[in-house]
Amino acid sequence: MIKRNFNKDLIFGGAFFFLVLFALFVMRPFRSALAAQIGTSDLTYFLITVVLVMLIANAIYSLTVSRISERSLVPVIYSFFIFNLFLYAMGNYFFPNSYWIGASFYVWYNVFNFFVVSVFWARTINCFNPDEATKYFGVISACGSAGAWLGSQSVYFFLSDLPVVAMLLASVALALGIFLSSQLTNQSAADSDEGKSNIIAQLTEQFAQIRNNPLIQKLLIYAFIWTGLATALYFFGLEIISAHTNDVVKQREIFALADSIVTPMAFFIQLFLARLILRARRLGIRFVIVGYGFLFCLCFLAISGHLSSLFLSSSGIVVFLVISAVMRPFEYALNKPARESIYTSLGKKEKYKSTVFIDTFVNRLGDASGGLLFNVILLMGASIAIAPLAILPLAASLSLVGHKIAPKQITPH
Repeated sequence: MIKRNFNKDLIFGGAFFFLVLFALFVMRPFRSALAAQIGTSDLTYFLITVVLVMLIANAIYSLTVSRISERSLVPVIYSFFIFNLFLYAMGNYFFPNSYWIGASFYVWYNVFNFFVVSVFWARTINCFNPDEATKYFGVISACGSAGAWLGSQSVYFFLSDLPVVAMLLASVALALGIFLSSQLTNQSAADSDEGKSNIIAQLTEQFAQIRNNPLIQKLLIYAFIWTGLATALYFFGLEIISAHTNDVVKQREIFALADSIVTPMAFFIQLFLARLILRARRLGIRFVIVGYGFLFCLCFLAISGHLSSLFLSSSGIVVFLVISAVMRPFEYALNKPARESIYTSLGKKEKYKSTVFIDTFVNRLGDASGGLLFNVILLMGASIAIAPLAILPLAASLSLVGHKIAPKQITPH
């Protein structure tokens, strides 16, 4: 019976994640093109806005978790975002060139992105123990990569000038995801007395969990650093794309092409290598968590000095695509499953509240900080070619924090 449940959860969990990432990636090129149009100097303010929205959204989310059953969590959260998508689809249909609709969509997508993925993992990690997590999460992530690939390919070939259709397809995918989530193994509901608490009490509880759990503290610091580094690297990529073309449709196609390269690579790693790496005695979770910082160092070294001479040529696009092909598959295929495997060792309340707080608010705070770091370095007089070198110490610190996180308690059988 246990074996059958795990197989069932693997199948439905994989199909669920396929739909979640399809919904994200069928809209991601539109979000990325908006970022290129906004520009790196103003984009930081948008990221700060996202942080403030996330703080409020996390408090509401925590209160929601305390007041509804586990079975109702995905339907409630996803239905809210489906309703939002219908509003944006109508707005884009009647006002296709509205700056404010585009600007609000950029902020909204960043909130949507982290919440739908975090809620998926919060729902899924309760269906597996730590050993099963290292065994199955790579396969589930591979299913997500297949959905991401289909979404990005749809934009690249058919939807680059049809944002309304992309939003409606994302809505359908999320609706199907709600059904699949209901087929996963159900855990007991949260304690009923939590429902009486208010938003302030929920925030207080989240901070108390962080204060009292050293592992959550380390995971929080790790998340803050890696998202800051990823955003700084992303800003360099936006500079490359903006220098190459100002045509918004062409920009969408470039971002969709990057997604089309990234997702098959992530799929291959997730399906054939992730389980071997995460469960290997000489590699394992420690290798992945620590290695992320070294990869960031290599990427910043690769673009330093290289940008100034090749910025306006087609080679700049190649640099952007190569870096995307290295960093994003590593995050999707290895680092994310490794972090989720660590989360399985936490208590249920921590899984549903503190981990989502990290994956949403802390990650968005890291994004804003990475954007600020990028612009501050340039304001201090560093050239676009030298600026990446100034970020190397932060990348090295990620590996140091990762070494402290790397768990002996998650060692697979």
